[in-house]
Amino acid sequence: DEAMESSSPTPEPAARRPRCLDSRLPGPDAEDPVAAVINSVSAGRRAGGGRKRVRAADSASSKEVCLDKLLEPLEEKDLRLLLDTLVAQNPQLAAQVRQLVPKPTVNSACSQLVRLERRLLAAFPYNKAGPALDEYTYHRVRPALEELRDTIVMYLDHFTHYGLQPLAASTTLSHPAEWFDLLNQATDVAARMPKWDRPEHNAIRRDTLRQLAAGWLRAITAAARWTEGGHIVGRDMLTRWAQQLGRFYSGAGEPALFEPAVQAFRCSFGEHCSNAAASRSNCVLPGTAA
Repeated sequence: DEAMESSSPTPEPAARRPRCLDSRLPGPDAEDPVAAVINSVSAGRRAGGGRKRVRAADSASSKEVCLDKLLEPLEEKDLRLLLDTLVAQNPQLAAQVRQLVPKPTVNSACSQLVRLERRLLAAFPYNKAGPALDEYTYHRVRPALEELRDTIVMYLDHFTHYGLQPLAASTTLSHPAEWFDLLNQATDVAARMPKWDRPEHNAIRRDTLRQLAAGWLRAITAAARWTEGGHIVGRDMLTRWAQQLGRFYSGAGEPALFEPAVQAFRCSFGEHCSNAAASRSNCVLPGTAA
């Protein structure tokens, strides 16, 4: 028995591991094929796990909706709010946005004025007898009225900046037809502003017409200077401007505001001045009697 016990192998401690199963320790895999398979499978699983995570990330990104499809269902006001928010959070984008946005034209400006006028009318509370012009209604629609006024003045300043400023010496003037086209349509919108029961509530309307009348005066002065520089303005065009000015002079309810423009037009282009516009003018044309 003692001989048998001495010849039996000594059992290996449980904590001892084959060197080849520990990836941190070098070991000849060829000497232990089972350990080599285990190590290769473990390495494959670790590498495969990384690939799965990459595939999962790619799959998540491929499920994102395209930006143009996200923007497509948004309404105009939502897009404008989104753009305003982006510019407010990133002021450096303002200059780039201005370069990308098409420059306003007289037609686009007047179309916007018409839209704002419709918004103003829509702000009136419903009344079976028609829009009320009392104090409550005035305060109800005042924000829309002020927005319309501010937009008219903004476009007036924009389109009359070059060549229509007093004593402007610029030689690169656009054709005056653009100025008068804007003035005619903008003044038409302003003349349709509501006349309120209380006179003090008509201040916004009167202020808008005052600034437009001043724009007419600047345009007439610039057009006269334009023709003195050798440019030609057609007779039909001058007659049309005179008729438009005469209509606002007699129909806007503020003849005193348009009186200086009427006088300037008659002095510069008197033979084309309509009777309505010239009826109260005291301007003496060169070489003629009053």
